[in-house]
Amino acid sequence: MNRPFRYRLIDALRGTAALDLLDDLREQQYWPASRLQAGAEARRAEYFAALRRDIPLFRDVGHFDDLPVIDKRFINTHHEALRNRQYRGRVLRKKTSGSTGEPTVYYTGTPSQSYLWAGLFLAWETAGFRLGEKVVYLAGSALFRQGWQLSAFYRLMRVEIMSAFDMSSERMDDYALALRQRGYRLLYGYSSAIHRLAIHVLQRRGGARTSLRGIVCTAETLTERMRNDIERAFGVPCFGQYGCNDAGVSAFECEARQGYHLISPRCHAEVLGDGRLVSTDLSNQAMYLPRHDTGDLVRMSGRACRCGRGFPLIEEVLGRQYDFLVDAAGNPMHYQFFMFLLREDRRVHSFQVVYDDETLVLNLHTVPLSGAEQAAMARPYRDRIAASLVFGDIRCVFNQPYIVQANGKHRFLLRRSASAMTG
Repeated sequence: MNRPFRYRLIDALRGTAALDLLDDLREQQYWPASRLQAGAEARRAEYFAALRRDIPLFRDVGHFDDLPVIDKRFINTHHEALRNRQYRGRVLRKKTSGSTGEPTVYYTGTPSQSYLWAGLFLAWETAGFRLGEKVVYLAGSALFRQGWQLSAFYRLMRVEIMSAFDMSSERMDDYALALRQRGYRLLYGYSSAIHRLAIHVLQRRGGARTSLRGIVCTAETLTERMRNDIERAFGVPCFGQYGCNDAGVSAFECEARQGYHLISPRCHAEVLGDGRLVSTDLSNQAMYLPRHDTGDLVRMSGRACRCGRGFPLIEEVLGRQYDFLVDAAGNPMHYQFFMFLLREDRRVHSFQVVYDDETLVLNLHTVPLSGAEQAAMARPYRDRIAASLVFGDIRCVFNQPYIVQANGKHRFLLRRSASAMTG
């Protein structure tokens, strides 16, 4: 089937305009920042006027900047009041993964859905993908859903699925074989799952020869250590992609890979004083979610990227608000403390910290080590953590299965009840 026709058919079936929007974004990404800013201000004014007209909850708000910053609890509490009953387009029901601990149902229209896919294609193209080529997902429920309609769309898009829920050694052998034999041009999925597969490939074969043009990691932090391991395993460049669909955020790494280009025609983004990213999906008038707190901490860059794109540049996604632990004395610590602690140790592939009020367990996934080598490695890490944090018991364990969320995502930092820690 002709490549563009596949995607035109999908757009027709969904009622979206992702391909036309992709054409627009290909051009707009190279507009000067001043031109992009002028367009963004006009779209924000139009959105705010429509918001006041359609939603009584905000009718008396005088200026956009006077709108409250809303979070998932606000959305769940005012769910029906935020829906636009005047909206006559197709409405799609969405649900967040619940990674913040508070799952949320929200609604979008086809313009938002068009932006979602156009932004994704733009990120993939930067990694070398061409429309119509085979793509494989390695992810959980946050990236793909079940159902015959989505299965049909995936077949038309030539997308195949590898489940991040099953990462046994035998299954990863199957995934590696498929990557070598099935002609995929792009691997897309969770950063932790792709990294885990990369480590498996390096340990089994020292690397894999595939047809991939590139790899795009999303949904979780992609560290430079992870990127290096992935590129060594598969021999192609690895890019990061960042998004928060309910807030209209879609951003991608370009060829320079020195930050994430924010697709600003879709959203109005703000960074609060504490680093929180607050964003409004200007394309969604099926359910208004103005000034939505993404829960993510970011640092913006004021520089222009050498790639020539004018989209605003997120220099770094620092993590989520809940990526902080609080020790027994009430001292907060960001998970990047552990990133810096471990980053120079080439024996460590990845890690997870699980803690409660009294106990902290650092689970290190490493190269094969003897018991004596593990004990010698653990001692200075325990001492360094004890010098910075107050816990009655600090332990290091090695290569134990990670605790994953229901959607298959990996979190570096998890709080658990005392009973769960000892059970």
